[in-house]
Amino acid sequence: MKSGFEYLTVLWCFTGLFFGLFSGCQPDLGADPPERDCSGFGAQAITLSELKRIYPGETIQIADSLQWEAIVVSSDATSNIFGEIYLQDAADPQGGGLVFYTDLLESHSQAPFGSRVSVYLQGLYLGVSSGAFELGGSFSSFGNLSVGRLPARLFQNHIRVHCESERLPLPVATEITELSDSLLNTFVEVENVEFITEEAGLPFAEAGMEVRRTLSDCYGNSLNVKNSGYSDFYAQPLPTGHGRVRGLLNKYRNRFELVVMSPSDFDFRAPRCEFLTPSMTSDSVLISEIADPDNLPEARFLELFNASGGEIDLTGWELLRYTNANVEPGRTVSLEGLVIPAAGTLVLSAHPDVFEATYGFIPDKSVSGNGPADSNGDDTLVLIDPFGNVKDTFGNPGTDGSGTPHEFEDGKAERRAGVLTSSPLYNPSQWLVYNDSGGHNSIEEPQNAPEDFSPGNHPSGSDQ
Repeated sequence: MKSGFEYLTVLWCFTGLFFGLFSGCQPDLGADPPERDCSGFGAQAITLSELKRIYPGETIQIADSLQWEAIVVSSDATSNIFGEIYLQDAADPQGGGLVFYTDLLESHSQAPFGSRVSVYLQGLYLGVSSGAFELGGSFSSFGNLSVGRLPARLFQNHIRVHCESERLPLPVATEITELSDSLLNTFVEVENVEFITEEAGLPFAEAGMEVRRTLSDCYGNSLNVKNSGYSDFYAQPLPTGHGRVRGLLNKYRNRFELVVMSPSDFDFRAPRCEFLTPSMTSDSVLISEIADPDNLPEARFLELFNASGGEIDLTGWELLRYTNANVEPGRTVSLEGLVIPAAGTLVLSAHPDVFEATYGFIPDKSVSGNGPADSNGDDTLVLIDPFGNVKDTFGNPGTDGSGTPHEFEDGKAERRAGVLTSSPLYNPSQWLVYNDSGGHNSIEEPQNAPEDFSPGNHPSGSDQ
């Protein structure tokens, strides 16, 4: 990434405009936005991964007639970004990105945030800085060729905006501990962060200066945020809460840093770390009973059991449901705010009124339908701790449970009483499975509510 000296260039150009001396600095600020183009440049199309393979290990000028379809994921509308347009591959927007350098001011009017563009590559320079790919013009320093800013007059020779309207790019959700070079120059959303106590409430930057502020998660992992003293919001105070932030991922002196486009990129409405309940993990929280009554589907439920001798706070824990053969989870249930007592249970239901009328008590948590507590017997259920670790699993994600050891259609799956430790991989020997079809060591015996179920009452001793 380029240094804070870029702002001196801006002042130099403005001075030249005032005295009429430096016509080479003058961008075409009065031009209308470019007409939308549906055909691009008519050159051979390549992907970002193919473009990166062209790089031989040093900065080069691209000689072949090639074009790359990209999504614009940055904006200089607030002047916190100068001379840079961040682009991600249109075919694989989450597959990394690069930065395009230009001396065109107000580039957001020529390449709006979220627009799809064709980039004509012939004549552009391709390089790498701090592990991140760059495109643009060139400059030479001490005999070394580097990527520099493409003159504004050449911009439309290399960037054409497509016909379709802009679409809001989706950021890559991540956390500080998950950042990697593969995400450089990518539009990301970093979760579970806050500005350090010494900086919360300070202005984003000082007038005319490039300032780096520090984000931290609740475990001391940090990430810089680079702010310009020329931005429209430099004097505004940093948010003081906790939450997530969107921006472009850079690297400076081997440290990751984020460039935001607006204060609205921050969603810091949660309490700061010192006010949050410390997260806990445990191998003693088990999925203990999953019900799909043959006579009353609305009486389905899911039960958790704490096999330990102390209560466990489930702040940050989640339950996932992989429906049928899906490899991605569907609806997720947060267990935030729940505490499971020592040797006790928690029961979740998607139909609390029916559950109470059937079993005689109110479930511990009401959840949405078609989620982990509302399975029709052929799904996979997964318990996740606050740190993203799989702690317990019933079934196999990506496998339809029908006709397998984890089918409990019209029946139930009940953890054997002697099992006191969770299992991140499904172990059929730990379960008693009832269904309407049998096979795979299951019991062909449909179950009816309430008499065949025992929500809230999981034995901790050995099976009889």
